[in-house]
Amino acid sequence: MLMGGLLGEIQYEGSIGEFLPLLRFCEEVNLGKQTSFGLGRFMLSSLT
Repeated sequence: MLMGGLLGEIQYEGSIGEFLPLLRFCEEVNLGKQTSFGLGRFMLSSLT
């Protein structure tokens, strides 16, 4: 079974406070593609 996807890092600059509650929710529920296979995860971290 072919399971493609993306792996990597992304950095945002500026104020993301407006979107932080949504991003935290998505992080908790592993919102993404093929979550039943353990995929779709991401982790938020602060660089400051």
